[in-house]
Amino acid sequence: MKSFKTFVAFAALMAASIAFAAEKSANKAAGCCAKAAKAGKTCEHSCCVEAAKEGKNCTKCGGTGMLKKKKKKES
Repeated sequence: MKSFKTFVAFAALMAASIAFAAEKSANKAAGCCAKAAKAGKTCEHSCCVEAAKEGKNCTKCGGTGMLKKKKKKES
């Protein structure tokens, strides 16, 4: 019985870690877009521009998910 409880606890921890990892990588910017953002610019690749118009990260360049929305500062 003790080994069964240990197995259930281990399985629950593994499921939680997999879910957390999947959630964390859901919205990932492409490398070229990240470099451009660091420089204070936007990526000029045609595939990235088209994806940005749709509100998505460019999957062709390695991005996944939707673009992060910028928060506006209130004065």
